[in-house]
Amino acid sequence: MTRLLLFVFILPLNLFAQNSVKTVNMEIPKGWTVSPKDFKEDYSVKLEQKEAPFPSGENAKQHIHDLKVQLEKDYPKQYGKPNARGGRDTSDTLTVASSFPSSFWFNQNPLSGGTPNDNAMAIANNGNLIASWNSQVWGYNVVADTYLFSSISKHPSFSQFLNIYSDTNFTLYFPFDPKLLYHPTYDRFILVFLSADGLGQGRDPETSETVIFFSSTNDPKDEWSAYRIPGDPLTYSSWADYPQLAMNEHSVYLTLNQLYPDSGWVEGFAETVLWQMDLEDGFTGAENLSTKFWTGFEYEGSKLRYLRPVKTAWGPESDTMFFVANRPFVTTNDSFFLIRTVGDVNVASSQVDVKLAITDVPYWHPPYAKQAGNQEFWTNDARCLGAVRMGKEIQFVGNTLNPENGFAAIYHGIIDDYDNPSVTGNIISDSEREFGFPNMDFVGISEGDKDVAIFFNHTGISTFAGNSAVYFNSEREYGPVQWIKKGEAFVNAMNSAQERWGDYTAIQRKFDEPGKFWVSGYWGYGNNRPGSWIAELANPDYESVGISEEIKSNQMHVFPNPVMEFVSFEFDVEKQAEVNFEIRDLNGRKVADLGRDQLSAGSHVLSFDLSPLSAGVYIVQAKSVNDVVFQEKVVKQ
Repeated sequence: MTRLLLFVFILPLNLFAQNSVKTVNMEIPKGWTVSPKDFKEDYSVKLEQKEAPFPSGENAKQHIHDLKVQLEKDYPKQYGKPNARGGRDTSDTLTVASSFPSSFWFNQNPLSGGTPNDNAMAIANNGNLIASWNSQVWGYNVVADTYLFSSISKHPSFSQFLNIYSDTNFTLYFPFDPKLLYHPTYDRFILVFLSADGLGQGRDPETSETVIFFSSTNDPKDEWSAYRIPGDPLTYSSWADYPQLAMNEHSVYLTLNQLYPDSGWVEGFAETVLWQMDLEDGFTGAENLSTKFWTGFEYEGSKLRYLRPVKTAWGPESDTMFFVANRPFVTTNDSFFLIRTVGDVNVASSQVDVKLAITDVPYWHPPYAKQAGNQEFWTNDARCLGAVRMGKEIQFVGNTLNPENGFAAIYHGIIDDYDNPSVTGNIISDSEREFGFPNMDFVGISEGDKDVAIFFNHTGISTFAGNSAVYFNSEREYGPVQWIKKGEAFVNAMNSAQERWGDYTAIQRKFDEPGKFWVSGYWGYGNNRPGSWIAELANPDYESVGISEEIKSNQMHVFPNPVMEFVSFEFDVEKQAEVNFEIRDLNGRKVADLGRDQLSAGSHVLSFDLSPLSAGVYIVQAKSVNDVVFQEKVVKQ
């Protein structure tokens, strides 16, 4: 308790804007360092309670259950009713950029999930992928097709990261709620999870902590620096739950729900707080982590909860961060809230504004999602679960009910202008499958694109639990719902009829390959257990931008290569076609349009001057309506 009280004494709170938000700058001392390359075999302890415990107590569980039962009475499930999704449709589908190799399995068994799964994942530009679920971490290099961690410990436990065997002052209380981030500028990872004593009847404020780890390199085997964030920073006997992460150029943002013990998410909610932390301090392992603590988020006297940080399309930028929130425990509502914070973590002054955004399509509390075997999945509430910003446009997703057929479905909202916010809403649903726990990310290829992918879990009375995705393009057209991983059996991990689906899924775009992204979700496999499934996907136009390694070259010759000025491409055309010639960079962005011409069958030579371009590697592409004639890399000296 001494350490927590110290924070209270240094909280000179400052009031900003027209609301009650307050900030204070503070420093959190470094806890320890840990090097996963030194991990030895441990017991990989994973404690699961068969009754699907709710950390915030049985009152919350009962409240949510009552809402769902009433909704099922008012909106009974109607199988076979057509998709209720509005908006325009496109036939474009996401591409499976790579299959699911057997090496994504561990000792010939799938990656086992936790209770709930709580899938987290991040991937570096060099292909190092790290994933997590409750109590374990898994690392893999998708380029080299090798495990990242030792042959002994392919699944390091949270206890190994906590280094509890050498730190006798820290007690491990079966940590939960992992989250992962990769920062492309620093080329580093961030891992977060929570720890607190107590399970089914609420956590203990005195033992509540958030542990955040910053990697020292892009290799998760190397050293990580650990910092312990107090779970009851305002000392009003609350504990921290449900971490959410996002980042900008200089800071990482962590939102937490402060809950009173032995109470539910509804009546036991104290407030949602925000920790803004300095990335430079974290990634360099500074002895003290500079932070800014934000508290008091509300609208017209009503506290806001579940602040969802908003990602940015082209990676971290500025010192501004947006958040979206709603009213998650009502039966139905049309109100969303857009929160914007401005201020560097090391500067005392800050700004914040909170705006109401009304939607044209209301959201609903989600019902239970049915599965085979007379089982069903918890869908929690209607909180926002993923969000991304593209310019002044913000898109977000969450759980909802489809009132047309009573199914658990996905709510997709669009805010056109964050300065004057209103929401265009849509419900993504199906006639046979139910959906839950969506997440989303930007998957555009060029500047100005607003393409996103929406990833989520699915289930049905005749469909085993798996995961799916939807492509939404810049023209605001939806592609069809695509199966990513089909389940192999219904899930029966609990004693009760309700299974814990997991509180979130993971999705991250590949920062150095625009259009590519990775996902991690839930699926059921052969022994009626939950698993984690990881997949690589791509924008439908990805293959056309010339960044695939499978370059078509029909009797292709390039000379000279490397080149200073003029370069020539000698190539064959199999049949008459109209061909367009372009230069693109390695990120797939168009650099120059070289023109279009009608070519007869036979050999041709294309020559042009590369002098206008700076030194680097480029892709020259020749493409007809139906085929890629050639695509070839050229080095400009």
